[in-house]
Amino acid sequence: MVILSAVIASVISQLGLGSEPAFKVPDYDFRSPGELPLYLLLGILCGLISLTLSKCTSYMFVIVDNIQKTFGIPKAVFPVLGGLTTGMIALAYPEILYWGFENVDTLLESRPFVKGLSVDLLLQLVAVKIVATSLCRASGLVGGYYAPSLFIGAATGMAYGKFISFAVAEANPTFHLSILEVASPQAYGLVGMASTLAGVCQVPLTAVLLLFELTQDYRIVLPLLGAVGLSSWITSGQTGRRGVRETKELREERSNRTQPEISSGYTSSVPSTYILTDEEPYVNSLCEIESSLCIDDSNIETEEYKKRIFVSEAMRTRYVTVFSSTLLKEAVTLMLEEKQACALIVDNNNILMGLMTLEDIQEFSKVAKGKRNRPKEVLVSELCSLADKKCRVPWTATPCMDLFSAEMIMNRHSVSHVPVVSEHVKENTGYLVGLLDRDSIRLASRALATRESLG
Repeated sequence: MVILSAVIASVISQLGLGSEPAFKVPDYDFRSPGELPLYLLLGILCGLISLTLSKCTSYMFVIVDNIQKTFGIPKAVFPVLGGLTTGMIALAYPEILYWGFENVDTLLESRPFVKGLSVDLLLQLVAVKIVATSLCRASGLVGGYYAPSLFIGAATGMAYGKFISFAVAEANPTFHLSILEVASPQAYGLVGMASTLAGVCQVPLTAVLLLFELTQDYRIVLPLLGAVGLSSWITSGQTGRRGVRETKELREERSNRTQPEISSGYTSSVPSTYILTDEEPYVNSLCEIESSLCIDDSNIETEEYKKRIFVSEAMRTRYVTVFSSTLLKEAVTLMLEEKQACALIVDNNNILMGLMTLEDIQEFSKVAKGKRNRPKEVLVSELCSLADKKCRVPWTATPCMDLFSAEMIMNRHSVSHVPVVSEHVKENTGYLVGLLDRDSIRLASRALATRESLG
């Protein structure tokens, strides 16, 4: 069915648009088997370029996300800023803009009366295109990796081919490189396009078949397979490690999430040092190729719900509390019995004094093991006095605060939950009335959205 659908689509598009390809493909020439290692080196280079594009995009996503969380800038502003920045870059490098595939024709020098670009400019275009593509994707502009991969690959291959041609022509007679016949830079440009596409989008077979169908030259298959295979192998190792790491992190998050409410005087929570999130990775494999297929505006609606809900409506009113004089072993027993990962430290008047997590206790246990004369009975106060940051509460919320503002401050302090006090007494202390975490915020937002959808 896939083949039949592709054939029907091709016939219909050719009837309506003609049989002219998207970009002009220069004639491919393969001079000698001796240049096969040169194609393998090009495959390695394209693999490294693909990794650079993926890493740069990931870093740009993190930067934009941190700016949005820290300063509270609406997400609708970022596409404007991304487009403005890209336009300013295009003033110096207009080739990076998307004009269909005319810019690829310019790189491959396949159009008549078009002057070729120098090696220096081609390398600059590779770097600038990577930054511009990463910026556009992170800022929320619609686009993908397909066309940028072809552009970056063509520029990389052309620069590599021109450098090889220059090196062979100007070779030292000692090395006798002048006897090596190499293909034109356009040939390396074509192979570079396929190698970069395979490395970025992880579609090696698609890249090989695409270029073979465009050139209609079986001689390209051998160097193409070698270059594409190496490029895909280099990036697949990194992608595999990233996938394993994301899966592991997701499992850890799920294992540390709040347990269901149980009939006792306590409630569940998670360590303050953990930052929990239900959000999937920024992009999946389909969105990486074409993000216009994955537009999602649910986050905008969720923010509106959070602004309408008070902390008092979402906070938990059942939680574990201990005193400074409580034995540490007893506190751990309570936390484990109730399947809790933290406990709030209060005084006799229920005034918040601090917050203790299982991770804090584990770190204290490791330090205590190194001491020979350690006491058998350790109090909670001893753990808190170990360091300034232990048991410290960086911030507390009040019941009259809205969830959106509370979550923004939680992101700023990198905490997953905060105690709720009736009023601040001094240094983030006060009468304890509840506990707010990310799960309760998410649950309250979804409940409001569901209630409004039911009318």
